[in-house]
Amino acid sequence: MYIIDRFKLPFFVVFWLMFSSFFVYASQIDNMYKDLTLLDKTAQIGRKSYTTIGDKFYKIYADNPSGKYADDALLGAARAYRRSFERFNMQIDLDKSLNYYRMVQGAFSSAAARRAYLESADIFLARRDSASAKFTLNKLMQKHPNSAEAREAEKKLASLGTNNRSTITRPNPVITADNQVKKQDNKPLKEPVKNIAEEDDKDVVSVSAGQDSGATASGKTVNVHGIRYFSDKDYTRIVIDLSNNAEYSSHWLKADAALHKPPRLTIDINNSILGNNVSKNLSIKDGLLNAVRLGYHPQDKRTRVVLDSANVKDFTVFQMSNPSRIVVDVFSSERKEDVKRPVIASNNQTAKNNAAKDMKTKRPDDLPKDITLGAALGLKIRTIVIDPGHGGKDPGAVYNGLKEKDIVLEIGKYLYEYLKSDPDLNIHLTRNKDVFIPLEERTAIANKLKADIFVSIHANAAKNKAASGLETFVFNVTNDRAALEVAALENQATTKSISDLQGILKDILKYSKLEESVSLAGSVQSCLVKNVSASSKQNLGVKQAPFYVLVGATMPAILVETGFLSNNDDASKLKSSAYRKKVAKGIYDGIKEYISKYNNF
Repeated sequence: MYIIDRFKLPFFVVFWLMFSSFFVYASQIDNMYKDLTLLDKTAQIGRKSYTTIGDKFYKIYADNPSGKYADDALLGAARAYRRSFERFNMQIDLDKSLNYYRMVQGAFSSAAARRAYLESADIFLARRDSASAKFTLNKLMQKHPNSAEAREAEKKLASLGTNNRSTITRPNPVITADNQVKKQDNKPLKEPVKNIAEEDDKDVVSVSAGQDSGATASGKTVNVHGIRYFSDKDYTRIVIDLSNNAEYSSHWLKADAALHKPPRLTIDINNSILGNNVSKNLSIKDGLLNAVRLGYHPQDKRTRVVLDSANVKDFTVFQMSNPSRIVVDVFSSERKEDVKRPVIASNNQTAKNNAAKDMKTKRPDDLPKDITLGAALGLKIRTIVIDPGHGGKDPGAVYNGLKEKDIVLEIGKYLYEYLKSDPDLNIHLTRNKDVFIPLEERTAIANKLKADIFVSIHANAAKNKAASGLETFVFNVTNDRAALEVAALENQATTKSISDLQGILKDILKYSKLEESVSLAGSVQSCLVKNVSASSKQNLGVKQAPFYVLVGATMPAILVETGFLSNNDDASKLKSSAYRKKVAKGIYDGIKEYISKYNNF
């Protein structure tokens, strides 16, 4: 949409330009749908033709996330990738389609959002996943009870049978290492090759350290120089510290009763050496992991990390840069087990009361990860973690005499005080002083506290000094160059490494709370813009990007960019404590709006 200074142009000119931009978007969307129809009728056509149209749809949304046609454009992106999947059967297209559908559902309350529920339910039905379809249709009926789409959902549910209690079965542990994603080629996960994954790992117990022989043909040798963990009874994060990024693989080994071995997760780090000072056997015994063992295979210069499972049901493995480390998140059967989801029909108060009664005995972390209607299920948002970005040795963006770490800490403290005034809320700060906390530790703190909301606060910067405004991000993959640059800045990484990360995270996204995060981000963004009296030009909207600090969050999570320190006007405002307090109040109002929406549904 055109950015117009209405005070410098006659009203009729402003009106004409705005009308023209709306007409252009409407025409583009109509033409792209015609193109999709033409593709469907064309025999000799490639997948790229569909994804190109999908990306064009998404660009209309990304250019103006709060615009008149934003919801229709995002729905168009979901449909284009869905058609690509139906024709070429590429899993990545299905993942993108479902992600875009969830974004429409979370960001909008329009007809497009209602259609998104129905169409995503149809996808689940086509894949014979009636449990997910039922739950999606129930959510539509709960959020839009008086709509024509809700009536259509009710008919679909009736056709699926009288028992509409849905259960989503979690898959076997998911491997997300980048090299394995490439090798799998969207085929079902097979048992790992015998010489690595099925071998008796007794050589891991008897450890011998390797010697660094310098760079090899495959690249620089990686030093494994530390291991850390953040432990809880149903969630544990293991961090393996490296000298530089590594090639690695992950394998899940089933229990071996004959050898008295529990189920195990192994991570093999290629072309590496294991430091002499690294602890080789960590006893954890937190009810989830019994121990973590490290060992070295000198024949092929491979370090193996073994996680002995006590109660692991699901896990993810991914790599982070600057500094380099491999992060492993493991979850218990309690957190990931099948959960019966009750039917909450809009015209059935008894069903609502029974559902609330059933769920009151459960903690929020016992419940399905994609539940959004807290009140209907007897849940309340209680615990909020505020994360002031950067700190200590990491100053963040430094421009115009300002350090990002100082600004966001003050905003975080103000937000803490606002939220603490509500006696029903438990509020935590990841840091309340100028200390350094690694990105992976911040999310682990929120997960351990079983937070219901995670808010990371930052200030932006850009090479273009004219760039300014406020924006709120949710965790997702994206092709938006500007969003990737923001993520690279906050991740302390290059845009190339961020692009690599997106491939690794595709399985993590399947369990992310995207819909809830988008809804939370929308409330925070609108209230923030309103409270600081920002112009429409300053409202950069809700966007998506792969931020390290949000990876693995098991609750709705957002990252708020409070302005550009590289812009003179934004920096001038952020120098003022009074303005920082306004920013905090805007974020607070948005959080409270989101809480009210779900706690009092």
